[in-house]
Amino acid sequence: MKRIDRALLAEAIPALTFGALLYGVLAITSATLPRLTWLAGASVPALLTWLAAQLPTALAQTLPIALVLAVLLTFGRMRADKEILALLGGGVPLLRILVPLWALGFAATGATLAAYQWVTPQTHAFVASEYWRMTAGSTGLFRLAGRALPVGDFTLAFERTVDGGRAVEDVRLERWDGDRLTLVTADRARFVGTSLELRGHRTRVLDLAALDAPADDAAARLRALLPLDARAADPNDPLEIVLGVDEEALVARFSRGGFEDDRSLSDLARDWRGGAPDAAARRTAGVTLMRRVAEPFANVVLLLVALPLSLGWVRGRGAAFGVSLVVTLAWYLLSTLGQFAAQSGTLPVVVGPWIANVALGAVGLVLLRRLSRQRAGA
Repeated sequence: MKRIDRALLAEAIPALTFGALLYGVLAITSATLPRLTWLAGASVPALLTWLAAQLPTALAQTLPIALVLAVLLTFGRMRADKEILALLGGGVPLLRILVPLWALGFAATGATLAAYQWVTPQTHAFVASEYWRMTAGSTGLFRLAGRALPVGDFTLAFERTVDGGRAVEDVRLERWDGDRLTLVTADRARFVGTSLELRGHRTRVLDLAALDAPADDAAARLRALLPLDARAADPNDPLEIVLGVDEEALVARFSRGGFEDDRSLSDLARDWRGGAPDAAARRTAGVTLMRRVAEPFANVVLLLVALPLSLGWVRGRGAAFGVSLVVTLAWYLLSTLGQFAAQSGTLPVVVGPWIANVALGAVGLVLLRRLSRQRAGA
């Protein structure tokens, strides 16, 4: 790494860190303010832990803004002090000057993609479940009572929660394989990791295809229609069914609290390709996946706009803050409109969330070309 690269990064990284923390805290604050009335009784340690768990998502979503601010501040200061002019006069090409910032943008993109795959699924689930613990003194499962929840290969339903939300009663699990229905009922159940442990359970299999088969013997037809009807000899004998989703993830996904989806990028891709139970759920998974892939690449796309602005037009820290907000607000507005269009079916899933990147990227390329021509003419 050459001296010019180290000098640029030494100035840009502190500005990026400052901007990321500033905008990240503002994002968390704006998301928390509407909930403050319900969080009034929470303990300070629990509240601070809950707020800290939101930081990875806030940083992932605001990192493009922070990067734009860092670029504008860094190159704006260097331009005002004639350092850019000195580098260009010394024979350093303009594109070579920009290399460290491009590297920073691609590093931010990779870090955000990694966070969406391995970090935020856990923090999203924790944020949702912990919110209900702080506000309702329960696990959040009470919000799911009486609803049919698609979970893994099953549809889960229960009537009520007991033991402070740690267990559920009157449980029903259904799974269809063509015309074959597997129905598991239980008096009580609780989550053990990603499995559901049932007590007082009964398993029945109903094969509706038997109704179409010729049979003269009514008893034989009934046996074919109900090939299995088994229950626990002892009501306390447990039956464990693997759902692939733990309690926190279930609450985050279905509690309707306005929380972020807890699925990783690979989980969203699987549900989009057909793992979700219906077309609407598949489209939602696809739009969420495209948004979470488009957001990290905004770190690179917005550089296309920030770099020429910082080198050609923006002067002063106040102007840098103002332009960074205008650029990122334009990106978020276009991104939100694109997501709505994709979710409603107006645009394809793979197109809508990328509209902002395409539009701002095109603007940035035009600005870079104009700046290059100006430098060549000078």
